Amino acid sequence: MDKILKTDEKIQKKLAYFYNMHINCQINLTAIKERDEFYLKHYYDSIYYFQQYGKPEGTLADIGSGGGFPGIVLGIYYPDISITLIESIGKKCKFLEQAVKELELKNIVVLNTRVENIKDRKYDIITARGVSTVKELLKNTKNISHSNTKWIMYKGEKLQSELEEAKPILQKRGLNVTNIRIEEPITRTYCIINH
Repeated sequence: MDKILKTDEKIQKKLAYFYNMHINCQINLTAIKERDEFYLKHYYDSIYYFQQYGKPEGTLADIGSGGGFPGIVLGIYYPDISITLIESIGKKCKFLEQAVKELELKNIVVLNTRVENIKDRKYDIITARGVSTVKELLKNTKNISHSNTKWIMYKGEKLQSELEEAKPILQKRGLNVTNIRIEEPITRTYCIINH
């Protein structure tokens, strides 16, 4: 499993620590508790796109961070990029803040708010895993995006119907869509949207 993840010792230690935080957490952030499955379905899923297609650059906003995927994992792997975790549920925010502190992730800020309420920040990359439809995400993140923002959405089987629904927004804003599908060792479609 650690070979698949392409990690060094420092990253491995932080991933192990974060896994233990999840296992010992009082609130249920994931149904997956078994280590290999957790590493595959949360860590590998979080990092796959960036390991295959290039590390993130600039500023990144992770929408609906929940248990910290992909935001915390990206923060562990890429300590030189500035990451904002945006989560509206207070209990989840407390967990994320605790993780950021204990893992000493100086590159991460946690905001306890809804993304549509943010008016004073713009991001180069916007990630969202298992949150909202494509249309809703594009609508709700318009205020934090700029002309070169790239959206990376971690999507499941309903993606085609979501893209159909989002077509008017995509066309109006002149946005392009690229889908990257993997079947092994997990099933996932990474939907990349940019200008």
